[in-house]
This record gives sequence, structure tokens and C-alpha cells, in this order.
Amino acid sequence: MSDETYQQQLAQEAELWGSESERMAEVVPPEWTHHRHLRHNVIVHGPEIERLLRLVKPGMTALELGCASGWLTLALAQQGADATGMDLAEKSLAVARAYYEKVQPSVKGRVTYVAADFNRLELPAATYDLIVVKAVLHHLVNLPSVVQELRKALKPGGLLWIDDTNGDEAPLSVLIAGALCLVLPTHTRYRDKLRALWKFGLRAPGRVKASIEAEGLSPFEGAGREHDWLKLIDDHFTIERRVSQPGITGYVSAQLKLPDALAIPFLKALRALELLLVRLRLVRSTGVVLYAR
Repeated sequence: MSDETYQQQLAQEAELWGSESERMAEVVPPEWTHHRHLRHNVIVHGPEIERLLRLVKPGMTALELGCASGWLTLALAQQGADATGMDLAEKSLAVARAYYEKVQPSVKGRVTYVAADFNRLELPAATYDLIVVKAVLHHLVNLPSVVQELRKALKPGGLLWIDDTNGDEAPLSVLIAGALCLVLPTHTRYRDKLRALWKFGLRAPGRVKASIEAEGLSPFEGAGREHDWLKLIDDHFTIERRVSQPGITGYVSAQLKLPDALAIPFLKALRALELLLVRLRLVRSTGVVLYAR
């Protein structure tokens, strides 16, 4: 890829996610006290985010890569950290800064927001007690270099927290997710689902897989899948805790068209069943939360 093409795609990536941050901020204020009630956080991400925040102590230095509208960086500062949020999209950072200005008097710590291209990341050495990376690594084409920068930037004994997907979705997971979305009420009408099934036939699982992996959503969506970031982290850090995230449940959660009063109990039951299948090694989940030092 030429540098000109790369810059063009980078601008497209920034525009997409910046616009999404603006749209989302109109629906939900960019603060964890509000985001924690979103369905995907209630079902999938919330418990580990809460656990992470309990580890934050006043005076810690923290960095979040891919902060988007800044709600998690802000949450770190609300726990007393001196937190820096980095993101590619200037629009996202504008949303984050504007909200921080409103709530700054009530925040225990401090927040700084900085624009950065993570594929060309340069971080100061031995600076951070905590580095948080959520849903970013699978977008990066230069993962080995990024991991080396993360190692360099952490203080001795510092914590690296990652929440992301690793690798391709397994065929059985794709089939289960596809079957559930076929029979359950989703944002796609049953008539259209049946037409798609008739049209694509044996290729239908491939379409579901592409949907789960958000293929084509942005110029760099899935660009990091060629790297095994789990192995990269294992080569450079000591992994303390690894938690499987329910990928099937997460996908169904995004598709399900039911009020939360009905959807959340069902999804919690599905999550418990999926995690049991993961522990029994009958299903493999690509979703991972990692704690490493």
C-alpha cells in the first residue's frame, strides 16, 4: 500500500468513527455511568470493565488507545487516575473534550485527549501504570511494533488491559449465531432473512461470518487479523488473567429486536450457556479480555 493510499484510508477510518462518536453522544452521554446500561455492556463487556475500574488507584498514570468519545478514559480519571485518551478521529476527540469540560470539576483525576495514528505509534518509556486497549488491535496493520511500544511505555509492574477479538470466527460459532438470528426477531424482517437464505444457500454461513467480523465496515476493519496478538502479548508480557467473551451472544445481542426487559434475561441465559460450551471446548470464542504485566 502506498503512503498516499494509506493516508486516504486513514482519513476515511477517522471520518467513520468520528461520525459514529458524534451520533452515539447524541443518544448516550460519553460517560460510563450511562454506557454501562447499554445492552452490549450489560451482557458482554460490563463485568470486566467494572473489574478494571476497581484496580485503578488515585495518582496512577493511565493511557487508553482508541478512546473514541472518551467515556472509558474519563472513567479512569473518575477513579483518580491521570489519564490520557488517544484516538485517530479528531471528531471523536472533540466530543470527548467537550464532555470533559462539562464534568471536569467533579472528576478526581485528570484527562488529556491526544490524536495519534496507532500504526506509527511512539510512546514515552516507562510512563504508564495502566494501558487500556479496547477493540483496537484487530484494526492495526503494524501490530508487532504497537505491542513493542506498549511494553516500552508501561512502568515495571504496570498493567496492560485488552478487550478485543483474536482470529477468525469458528464455523460452529457462525452456524449457531446464524441459526439464532434466523429464528429470533431481529432488525431484519423474516421475509428478508428467508430470501437471503434462499439466495445464498450454502454460502449463507460465509455471509454470517462476514457480518460477525464486520467485514468491510471500515477501511482497516479486520486488518490485524493476520497477526495473532495473543501470542505477541504472551511473547512480551506475563499474562495474569484471560477471560473468554461470549461472541455468539454479543452478535445476537446487536441483532435482537426486543425490548430490554425481554432481551436481557434471554441474553444472560444465552451467555451462560455459551460460556459453558466454551469451557467444555465445544465452542471457541474469539472474544478475549486480557490482563498482562
